[in-house]
Amino acid sequence: MHPLGLCESTRVGDRTRVWAFAHVMAGAVVGADCNLGDHSFVEDGAVLGDRVTVKNGVAVWNGVTVEDDAFLGPYATLTNDLRPRSRRPAEPVPTLIAKGASVGANATIVCGIRVGAYAFVAAGAVVTSDVPDHALVVGTPARQVGWVCVCGEGLDAALSCPACGRGYVEGASGLRAS
Repeated sequence: MHPLGLCESTRVGDRTRVWAFAHVMAGAVVGADCNLGDHSFVEDGAVLGDRVTVKNGVAVWNGVTVEDDAFLGPYATLTNDLRPRSRRPAEPVPTLIAKGASVGANATIVCGIRVGAYAFVAAGAVVTSDVPDHALVVGTPARQVGWVCVCGEGLDAALSCPACGRGYVEGASGLRAS
């Protein structure tokens, strides 16, 4: 814990690092071996799994779940209210960033979305619908332009990884290992 960080939660896993000016509210759940960058914020009711990286300037709101090994790039934006109003309390709309997914810098994830396991959201993309497992999405609104491996490399036309040799087949929620 950096001396200028603020961690009010009692549910933070071992070896998690909370850097300067980061704030973890009481009621937030943060797993082991996470890294919460400067000026990040984790609201009560948010859940981070193990080995999650939250880069600088990212706010993780109530209702957002980020599973193990996911990455939230600098200034990525997550939301939890589809119809925000200043004077109306809102029930958070659940959002899921699945295991191993990566969300690039300045990308926006609209609430109610599932970003699939090991999916890759490119920097600046605006995600308005679910992203399949292992999908690569870009643009505004985000659209799928390819597939990515567990290791993060793009897959070839045969759904094989040229970097590590893993192969994939299409399944109900995207790709799965073959």
